[in-house]
Amino acid sequence: MKKTLFAAALAAFVMFSLAGLYSGVIAREFLAQNIDSTMFRQPVNLVLVFAGYALLSLLMTTLYGRFVRGPHSSAWSGFRFGLFAGVCWLMPYGLVMFGVYRFPYIALPMDFGWALIEQGIGGLVIGLIYGKSSGNRD
Repeated sequence: MKKTLFAAALAAFVMFSLAGLYSGVIAREFLAQNIDSTMFRQPVNLVLVFAGYALLSLLMTTLYGRFVRGPHSSAWSGFRFGLFAGVCWLMPYGLVMFGVYRFPYIALPMDFGWALIEQGIGGLVIGLIYGKSSGNRD
């Protein structure tokens, strides 16, 4: 249980940080030019955002521990699982959001691509933590 909680907490922190890097640095100019700022909370509720990442990482960690981890659990298996989680989580959510809000359609593949990076790295963190002691289940 400790390993699950530690992996979930670290993966949540990493994915939350990557989301901040993306929206605050990498895509900042694009977002400022293409997204109506009235659609966003001012200021952004970072507690809720982190809670979302914490829930996502807890789900990812639980599923990884039950279905993916094997005797040779590794960063690579975690990264692949993270890619899968990114597809399962963001792609349906992204399509719904793009159907409701007036986001530019070019942002859709950008978000999908970033989700693969973000959740892939989150999964990598989970794989590394689980791979440290593959002899015990938790």
